Amino acid sequence: MIYKESELVLKVSKNVNPEVWDEGFYQSFLDVLFKNRKYEIEATETALRFLNSGEYKNITDLAKENFNNNSIIRERFNNNFEAMKNDLDLADKLSATIDLATGTGKSYVMIALALIMLASKKVNRVLVLVPSLTIESELTQKFNDVISNEQIIKTLGDGFIVPELLNGDSTIVKNSIAIENRNAIYSAQEKRNSIVDSLENNGEDTFVLNDEVHHVYYSESNEWKKFINDDRNNHINFKYIIGVTGTPYKRRTKTSAPNEYFSDVIYRYSLRDAIEQNFVKDIEYIAKEDMPNDKDERWQVILKSHDQILDHLKGTFGEKPITIIVTSRQSTADSQAKKFKKFIKRERGLSDSQVDDVVLSVHSGKKAALDRIKLKYVDNPGNPVEFIFSVSMLTEGWDVKRVFQIVPDEERAFNSKLLIAQVLGRGLRRPKDWKSSWGIPTVTVFNHEKWSGNVQSLVNEILEIRKTLTLTVNRKSLYNFKVLNIRYKTTPTTKETPKLGSYNLWENGVNLPTDDEFSTSKIVLNGVQNQAQRALQAEYRHETFKPDEIAETLYARFLDLEDLNFAKEYQSLWPVDRIKKMILESLKRSGNKVITKQLKNKLLSSMNVIFREGSKSVSYDIKPNEFFIVNTENLPKETSDLLNFKKNKTLFYSDEFEKSLSDDASKESFKEIVDTSNGYQQEKISNKYNFKTPQFAITVSGKPETVFLKRIIDAKVSEKIDSFIKSTDTNFYNFEYSWKKGTHQKHGQFNPDWFIKQNNNYIVVETKDDTQLTDPDPENIGKNKAAVNHFDFINKYLLEMGSNTKYKFIFLTPKNYDVFFEKLAAKEIMNFRSELDIKLLESSD
Repeated sequence: MIYKESELVLKVSKNVNPEVWDEGFYQSFLDVLFKNRKYEIEATETALRFLNSGEYKNITDLAKENFNNNSIIRERFNNNFEAMKNDLDLADKLSATIDLATGTGKSYVMIALALIMLASKKVNRVLVLVPSLTIESELTQKFNDVISNEQIIKTLGDGFIVPELLNGDSTIVKNSIAIENRNAIYSAQEKRNSIVDSLENNGEDTFVLNDEVHHVYYSESNEWKKFINDDRNNHINFKYIIGVTGTPYKRRTKTSAPNEYFSDVIYRYSLRDAIEQNFVKDIEYIAKEDMPNDKDERWQVILKSHDQILDHLKGTFGEKPITIIVTSRQSTADSQAKKFKKFIKRERGLSDSQVDDVVLSVHSGKKAALDRIKLKYVDNPGNPVEFIFSVSMLTEGWDVKRVFQIVPDEERAFNSKLLIAQVLGRGLRRPKDWKSSWGIPTVTVFNHEKWSGNVQSLVNEILEIRKTLTLTVNRKSLYNFKVLNIRYKTTPTTKETPKLGSYNLWENGVNLPTDDEFSTSKIVLNGVQNQAQRALQAEYRHETFKPDEIAETLYARFLDLEDLNFAKEYQSLWPVDRIKKMILESLKRSGNKVITKQLKNKLLSSMNVIFREGSKSVSYDIKPNEFFIVNTENLPKETSDLLNFKKNKTLFYSDEFEKSLSDDASKESFKEIVDTSNGYQQEKISNKYNFKTPQFAITVSGKPETVFLKRIIDAKVSEKIDSFIKSTDTNFYNFEYSWKKGTHQKHGQFNPDWFIKQNNNYIVVETKDDTQLTDPDPENIGKNKAAVNHFDFINKYLLEMGSNTKYKFIFLTPKNYDVFFEKLAAKEIMNFRSELDIKLLESSD
C-alpha cells in the first residue's frame, strides 16, 4: 500500500502548560534567525514542545496517541500498535525525526534547537552527530556564524552564555556544543575515550542531534545507533534525541521493505512545498528520449544540454552551471571522470591542466583527496569547475548552489526514494543572489527514459503529487470463473551443416543501412512545479572512419582464419584496393557519404560468415510440463495514476465500485474523477446486470479497448455471454513468446487483454488498432504464434480428458468488431477468424 508521507507524520499536541514550557519566550530569537521561513519556526517549535512540554515520557507515548487518532497509521500497521512500537528505533526515549527537504535549511533548525535547549537549562551539553567530515566542517562553520552574531545571541536572554564549540575526540564539558563525525563514534565503541568519559552519568543533561539521521539506523557497519542506545553499558542514558534529514526512508532490511517512511517523524516540510514556495530550485526530468546508445555520443547530448544552460545563465546569473554525474561506486566515478576528461578535452580543445580544473571526481577515497579540496571553492565567483563525478551515497553536505544538471549514470544511483531524494538534493539549493526577474531556477535530471516510469512514480510520491485509484475484484461475485494455463519445458536441438569450401564473399557488396555523420536527439522533459513539458533537441556527431583504414582492417582480418590456405585465397581474391572499391560502391548504393561506427560494425560483421566452422541452427522444442487452473478471484489489484484518466485511460464502473474502495487515497480520487467538471474520462454503467464481470471497475487504454468494452456490455451481447474480465498487464494469465528484433531473438511474457466465458467456450482476445492490418509489429507476430500453439495444446489436453470445453484465441482490430460481436451473440464465435489473425499467420510463415 502506498501512503502519503504527510499522512504518517505524528502530530504533537499543542496543549502546553506555560508553567512547564513557555513557548513564547524564544519567539524573538526564532524570528531573527529564520526571518521569513515559517516552516523552520514550526519545525523548531514542534520539536521543543515534544521534548519539553511534559505531555510525553517518550516517543512511544506520542505514537500511541497518533495510532488512536489516525486511521491511516492504524491501517499501515494492520491495527497492531505493537507492530508500530517495534518500528520505533528508540521507543523508550524522547526521540523523533524532523523531515526537512534538502536545501531548506535544516542545519539552522539544529542550531536553533541546540541553543534553546542550552538557554532554557533543559540540558547543559549538546552532542551533534554527523556522517562525514564534509558535513562536520560545513555545520561547524554555520554554528560559528550564528553564535558570533551578537544580534541573534541577545534574543536568547541576558543570562545566556555563548557555548564552547568543540570538534574531534574532545571532552564534552558543560555549556558546550560538540560536533562529531561518526568516526569518533566508532572509536568510542572500540575503547573508552574522552567522549564516553565526559558523558558518563550525564546522558539526561545532554541533547543529541543527529544530522542525516537515516545513517543512524540504516547504514552498514555503523556503531552510531549502538552508541545512542548506550549499547555497551557506558552509563550514559541519553534522554533527548532529535534527528534531522531530508530523506527519512528506510533501506531494505530483514524487517522492512525499501522506501518505507520513518514512523517517528513529527514535522515534515516536503520537497513539493519547498519548490512551490520557491525556497529551492524546480526540477525537470526526462519522460521521453531518443538518445544514442554510444557513450561518447550520449556525452555529446548531455554536453549540449549543459551548454544551453550555460548560455541561458550568461545573461542572468553570470556563473557557469555545474553538472553532477552520479555513480554507485568510487571506482566508477574515477573511471568515468577519466573517460569524460578525454572527451571534453577533444570537444573543447582544452589542455590537461584546464581539463583538471573543469572536471572533478569527488568521493571519500584517497584518489579524490585533491578534488575534495577543490570542491570547497566551487561556489566562489569565477570558479572553473563545470562537471563533478560523485558517488550517490557520499554527496550529503555539498552545499553547492550552482548545480543545474544531474546525470544518474546508473539505474542503481536512482532506484529508490532515498537515492532519488539524495540525488535531487544535490541540485536543489538556489544560488544566493538569484533574482526573481530571472524566473524560477531549474535543475535538469538527465535520467534514462527506460527508468522514467519508476522515476516519475518515486518522484511523485516524494512530492506527494501522485493521486491514485486502486481497483479490486469481487471474490464473492457469481461472475468469477476459472481458466486453464500451462507451464512449459524447453529442450534445445542443434543441427549442424559442415562447411563446404570457401564462401563467395562480397560479390554483391554489403547491404548497408543509410546513416549520417550527424544525428539529432529529441528529448521531452517533465517539469515538477507546473507539470509542464519541455522539448530539447541536441545534434550530435557520430565517429567516422576513412574507407582506406576500414579496407586495411578487413584485409588484415583474413589472417585471423585458422586455415592459412583460406586466408591466402581470400587475400589474393580481395586485395586492399578491391575491398576499398567494394566499400565505396556499397556506400554509394545505400546513399551513405561517410562510414559511421554503425556502418563500420556492419562491414566488419559481413566477414563473420568465413569464420564459421559450418552452419549451425538451433531449434527449441516446447512441450507442456504442467496444466494448472487460474481463478479470476485472484485477479491482482490494479493501481492507476489519476492523471492517466485525462490522457489515454477510461474508467468504467458499476454502482458497487465506490463501496469496494478500501483506501482513502482511492476514495478521494474517485470523488475527483466522477466530478465531470474535472475532465476525467469515466463512464458509469447504467445497468449493472450488463456488466457481467467480477471486477468492480475496469480501466481501458486507447480507442480499441474502449470500444471493445462498450460493445461487450451492450445488452444484445451481454445477454449471450456468461461472464468476462479485462485481464491485468501482469501477474494473472501469461505465457512466453518470442520474436525477432533485428537479428536477435527476443523473449517476453504475453498477457492477453480479454477473457470471455460463453457456456463451455472460453474466448481469449487481444485488441489492437487497425494499423496492424497493413504493417504488423514483429512482436505481435510472435505473440500470435505462441498463443495459437498455447491454446491448441490446451484444447488437445481437454479433448484427451474427455471435456467438451474449448478455447479460442483471436487477435482483433476495430475493423472486425461488428462481425466479431455478431458471431459472439449468435454463439458462432469458435469458427471466427479476424483479418489480423490471417495477416499475422501469413507473416509468421
